[in-house]
Amino acid sequence: MNLKISGMQVFWIILSMNLGMTLVMTLTPSLQAAKQDAWLSIIAAGCIALLIALLVTAVARIFPGQNLIDYAPLVFGTWLGKLVIVIYLVQWYTIIPIVLRQFSDLVNIMLLPETPKQFVILLMVLLIAYATYAGGIEGIGRCSEFLGPIILIMVILVLFANSNNINLKHILPVYADSGLKDIFRGSLAPASYLGHSVEYMMFASFLSKPRKGRAYTIWAVLIANLIVLLTTIIIIAVLGVNLSPNMWYPFFEMTQKISLFGFIDNFDAVPVVIWVSSVFVKLAVYFFLVSYGTAQFLKIKSWRIMIGFIAPVMFVFALIPQNVIEATTNYLQRYWVPIAMPVNMLGLPLLLLVIGTLKKGTGTAAAAGGNSDQ
Repeated sequence: MNLKISGMQVFWIILSMNLGMTLVMTLTPSLQAAKQDAWLSIIAAGCIALLIALLVTAVARIFPGQNLIDYAPLVFGTWLGKLVIVIYLVQWYTIIPIVLRQFSDLVNIMLLPETPKQFVILLMVLLIAYATYAGGIEGIGRCSEFLGPIILIMVILVLFANSNNINLKHILPVYADSGLKDIFRGSLAPASYLGHSVEYMMFASFLSKPRKGRAYTIWAVLIANLIVLLTTIIIIAVLGVNLSPNMWYPFFEMTQKISLFGFIDNFDAVPVVIWVSSVFVKLAVYFFLVSYGTAQFLKIKSWRIMIGFIAPVMFVFALIPQNVIEATTNYLQRYWVPIAMPVNMLGLPLLLLVIGTLKKGTGTAAAAGGNSDQ
């Protein structure tokens, strides 16, 4: 299997992972914290996400042709490097069952209320396991090239269709009712979901043209943030700040307001397409990362062997949360925002960059990977 992806595939992978999940899962916390200034929170979140992208692409430049599993021990030493790898494996292993449960809960609410969640989760696990086994990262990259434009077009369609429902007075007053603290607090959830460029530290080693990877990654983050920003503004302008902060999925609720030409409505299926496509890409990427990364970490020759062990574990773990609060709010507030974002997305990449640059100057990293731009 040729595990190679293009820069454009990296662009669509990161954009797809960032866009759908951020629109559905993180706008409510922003609205609750910053009210009508939630759009300012999204701008702050975009700045944090851009910083993450700059850090991880800079790290990848130091170690061309290598991934996180390769260079973490080179930077931190054998045992500390293994601990860093485990920290990232924990992130990848825990996010899969959470997203699976979020997916099944939303499918039950929006599409199949009578279908047991076990069957919904099982179907998605089988799908991502097959995609990972049959295509690896190359197959997932090709899927993202097909699904990514569909996600983007569908989001733009929803925003355009709501243009006649916009009341910009809902955005006023600016800053007066919140303040810097609330705006920053509202930025944390979307920033953590827009920070999926951190996975570039694994993608970089699979790039067929490494020199172009950084630009594609940064553009993916910028475009995703721009779309989320526009969506947040339109949600506030359409739904107001009295209703939207109390909704689980304001993006979905906004589509129910659409009515064009007096007879075109029922746009409910559009956000479902966005959601399912984004979830598939995200889960497939993480499933590949845990399979490939675990095999490399344990020095197992064939990474695809791990798929048979990991798939049933992910299925069982996805059944553990008892409700949507445990699957979404608790995980977001207790791990993803306070731990994964500052440690995995900011702190460790910064340390990798600083220490890796210092060792590069002494020749350690240069001997390991060279000095070409990535």
